[in-house]
Amino acid sequence: MTLDWFNRLSDWNPQVFRELKGRLKQRHAVLAVVGSLAAQLVVLMYFWNVLPVARSTDSNLTYKDYTGYNAYCTGAGSYRSFKCLYDRLGNPQVNWQNWWTDIFQTLSWALPCLLLVAGVYLLIGDLGKEERRGTLNFIRLSPQTSQKILLGKLMGVPAIPYLAAIVAVPFHVLAASSADVSIANLLSVYLLTVAVCAFAYSAALLYALMGGFQGWVGAAAIAMGCMFFYQMLSSSSGWQLQWFHLSINNYFDFGLAFVLLTLGTGSYWLWQAMNRRFRNPGVTLLSKSQSYRMTLCFEVWLLGFVIRDVSEYSRPFEDLIGLGFFNLVWFVVLIAAMTPPRQMLLDWARYRRERVASAKKFWSRSIVKDLLWGEKSPALVAIVVNLLLAYAVVVPWMLTWDGDISPLQGFATIVLGAMFTLICATIAQLLMFMKSQKRAVWAASTIAALIVLPPVLLGFLQFYPADAPLAWLFSIGAFAALQTGVSATMVFTAFLGHLAVLSALSLRLTRQLKRAGESEMKALLAAGRS
Repeated sequence: MTLDWFNRLSDWNPQVFRELKGRLKQRHAVLAVVGSLAAQLVVLMYFWNVLPVARSTDSNLTYKDYTGYNAYCTGAGSYRSFKCLYDRLGNPQVNWQNWWTDIFQTLSWALPCLLLVAGVYLLIGDLGKEERRGTLNFIRLSPQTSQKILLGKLMGVPAIPYLAAIVAVPFHVLAASSADVSIANLLSVYLLTVAVCAFAYSAALLYALMGGFQGWVGAAAIAMGCMFFYQMLSSSSGWQLQWFHLSINNYFDFGLAFVLLTLGTGSYWLWQAMNRRFRNPGVTLLSKSQSYRMTLCFEVWLLGFVIRDVSEYSRPFEDLIGLGFFNLVWFVVLIAAMTPPRQMLLDWARYRRERVASAKKFWSRSIVKDLLWGEKSPALVAIVVNLLLAYAVVVPWMLTWDGDISPLQGFATIVLGAMFTLICATIAQLLMFMKSQKRAVWAASTIAALIVLPPVLLGFLQFYPADAPLAWLFSIGAFAALQTGVSATMVFTAFLGHLAVLSALSLRLTRQLKRAGESEMKALLAAGRS
């Protein structure tokens, strides 16, 4: 029966069979089972030791006055501190439902964190080992589809953590039953665990395919993420998180649906980038058409957090600043994912040179389509389209502003932010066209410096937005100057300055592409004659 099951698995996905066969060895499986049982025993013993202790009685079996408090006593008290009540034999009356609830909640956090930390570490390390051994390219050449290979990695590499978690499921179910947790809530924990693992594992594989083979980096990031979300959820009782007027943390069903939708959408796009990178390591992470759809999804998701059900909407500009921060992070990611490397640009420049060899101008009508959708063309026009899509979602919300804040103030903020983003994208493309082997490091460092250094230096020199607004308008902190009420003339001057810098950089990029195309054509003609 077992052999037949393995044969069916091998026929369905040989990569899963390969991973399971290599990892589910007897020694590893026994260690996983024993380790899981030992961890469950530790949890049980810890909670057993924090129960209220029995109190001794005197020789006449009468109570001594005792006012002890414990989290699991049944007397009067407040959260985590209740007065202990005892029977005539000195045994405490224990609130067993609260005790089992704490065990259930502990396991509900420990099991996903175990799967996340161990699984991410193993996935990144596995791809690093495959790359060092040279077997990753061999796997690419196999008749299996890239989707099956990557799915096999996701299902097979973390086999030992999967086994350890499965062994702990009966104890988790027992705790849920004893704590009177509903089946729906129990299933939601498992559903969320699957969704979070799918997202994190996809991100881990993408990180490894991009050359990051340090498994401890991914594991440390996941561990810090678990602690951050635990602290956030622990302190979420005093505030409300809304998305399009619907409360996320007060309505369980909607909160669960929102998280699953977010994780599912994120996993889908990570899978698209991962699959694209696995098939061809030399291409950009995202195609231009994929970036447009991703930006629309992200902007609609992000906009939902600022459309809240409040009686007085008095903080629209602060919300716009929050949107601007997350959009900055998003477009930095887009620039990194869409900017083609030097060789792709050289191939594109030669291709364009061949197409327009009989034309008088380097630019032609067909180039617009190529810049919008082409795989190897520069990313600047695509970044412009993504910015337009982002602001097409945000501007209608800005038009609903009322009170002292004018929509024109917000419009000036997003226009200057868009110009700054385009300048960063153009500089990144120019640096990625360098002959240096470390051009990616140069591009990343330069963009980081452009974002961080100007506000830091202005603050260090005590040039505050109210004192030197024009200087701040040329940095990522333009919103701080706009909040001080700068004149329209100064805003227009800053816009013209951004436009001049962008035009100069774009002209330089165009000239470099033309020269590269001419050089490549000459080299090809010389090779043909020889």
